[in-house]
Amino acid sequence: MESKTKNFIQEITSIQEIENLSQNVIISSMDGKSHISKINKEFKLLFNGIFEYPIDGAVDINIKGISYNITSYDFDTSFRRPFHDVPCEHTFDIDGISRGIVDGKTQFRMFFFDTSKSANLFHFKLESPKYDGIIPGAFNCTRVNIEMSRYDIVQHKQDEISYIIIENLDPVSLECFKKDSYAIQKGIGFLCGYMPGGEHYIFSGTDFQYNRLAREALKSIYYPVMSNPYSFLILQNHKDIAKKYETLLTVLPSSVISTLVSQIKNNEELSVAILFLMEVSHMKSIVSLPGVLSVILESLANVIINPMLIKTKLISDEKVAEQIIGDLNQVLDKYKAKLDTEIIIKIKRRLTALNHPINTKKITNAMKLREPFDQLGIVLSASDEKAIDYRNALLHGNILMNANISRSSKEIDDHMLYITAKLYTLISKLILKNCGYSGYVINQAKFYNYSNADNELEYFELI
Repeated sequence: MESKTKNFIQEITSIQEIENLSQNVIISSMDGKSHISKINKEFKLLFNGIFEYPIDGAVDINIKGISYNITSYDFDTSFRRPFHDVPCEHTFDIDGISRGIVDGKTQFRMFFFDTSKSANLFHFKLESPKYDGIIPGAFNCTRVNIEMSRYDIVQHKQDEISYIIIENLDPVSLECFKKDSYAIQKGIGFLCGYMPGGEHYIFSGTDFQYNRLAREALKSIYYPVMSNPYSFLILQNHKDIAKKYETLLTVLPSSVISTLVSQIKNNEELSVAILFLMEVSHMKSIVSLPGVLSVILESLANVIINPMLIKTKLISDEKVAEQIIGDLNQVLDKYKAKLDTEIIIKIKRRLTALNHPINTKKITNAMKLREPFDQLGIVLSASDEKAIDYRNALLHGNILMNANISRSSKEIDDHMLYITAKLYTLISKLILKNCGYSGYVINQAKFYNYSNADNELEYFELI
């Protein structure tokens, strides 16, 4: 009888053996002494003798009778010294280690070292799959479906070491698995506030590949959804408010998670925007965040806006439009005594053009940033509108967003963090609504202790 629970003992045992390597090895067809070990997250190969630089950048080694293949950028033949035929000591940084053949297989498990310091990364955020009597389950797990291929993403702890594991449940090629896994990393990163990265192992049975990615794991200060209101300290002290949300908040359904990951895989601009969002929120730079989030907001507008859905006329009924313009002209006439005649004329000219057709190819930046919200049916509050307007200030060099208002250093920092929280919430709404999500998102600005937070009505906002 098959186990109801996923078993990772075989792979983790192999990982621990490789991680703890520190011994002499034999390099095929080379005379000399060689030693492999791991120092500060990097595998090193020490070789004393005449090193024959491989043309393909890889060498075969033997450890306790088992054959491995290792790769290194340092194996480049252009690095050969003038007297390469003279025995000497070499030190190489190892970039990849493999055992057996993984390519050509169809079943894989990718292991990342989990540095999130969160015991239950997916709980209260993402839907967990129910045990169907066929696929083994896991305590902290979520499932996505990418183009008819199912994947389980698991947070698993063994021997005091935590891992993030991506496992395909349907046969795929290694290339497809890597592409899908990278999209999963970014999608889960945005939704949970932690994107695994850096060192990873890909297993297929007992065969594996080890590689070290240039981009380390990213941990964001934000995430968009939480189904447990009591997880926030401020609401622990206001249990009456938390109770109001208790039955309203839900985890993100698997269908939404799957849609987001699929969009990331198939849309390069969205993929880069999500990665950009993770990187800047990982940096926690008060000065950088507002400006970068404004750029991301504009990128999302490019992704989401459907030109065919842009209303070319704001008021479809011409008679109603004429009546509104007439009424506005009458209101303007009431202020003739207070306004210059030339100003009155110019304003009336603008009113005449109030309902002129909009050129969808030449919409203003202000319209462009608001259009995705209109198309997705997301209502913007006055504070939302104001936060969006800061985009122009930021992109025109007004980094402090001070609007000629004198502020202390603390007030400037507070204001920047507030605008950051507003923009992140708006970005979250766009990304999730574009994936078909209907529910509550965290209003980050309400949780921030700043005077303007009093203008925020709700801790969680419905989309």
